[in-house]
Amino acid sequence: MSQQSLIQKIRRNANWGLYGSIALVLLVVVFHFCPWHISYQSQQVSKWMLISGTILAVLAVIMSLMTIRKTAPRLRQLDDLDAKLQGYTSYITSLYRSSLAIVAIESVLILLMSDTSLLMVTILLILLLFLAYPNMYKMKADLGLTDDQMQSLFGDDYRPDTPASQE
Repeated sequence: MSQQSLIQKIRRNANWGLYGSIALVLLVVVFHFCPWHISYQSQQVSKWMLISGTILAVLAVIMSLMTIRKTAPRLRQLDDLDAKLQGYTSYITSLYRSSLAIVAIESVLILLMSDTSLLMVTILLILLLFLAYPNMYKMKADLGLTDDQMQSLFGDDYRPDTPASQE
């Protein structure tokens, strides 16, 4: 794949994961406060759904943080720009798609429980997606790219860092 198509794939997957998660949570909140409800679960079932949903969300946040922490330095070590972009594409794709799937599971649990307790940890996962969002400057830092490489990838959209002594 070309470098531009990899960058488009990174953006597309990150946008689907982030905005899809936001849309799911907003739909759950709207549905929760509307007059129609799914049949309520028993107290025991709701308690176990709350416990399993909390454990799932916490494990997802831990998994995401560990992946973010370990993947970026490993990608920085690669020599070839294409290999860096391929690795970054698969990293962003798996992070955002798995997070979207977990938010979908959490949303179903929230609707089945008719309780918004899981909403807090789901929003925490979405906040993590905001922090990991791959804009061009985050990509530069994560991949350890030079100004010339960034200029070749993003063209005139990229503004190189200028030291204070050159101003």
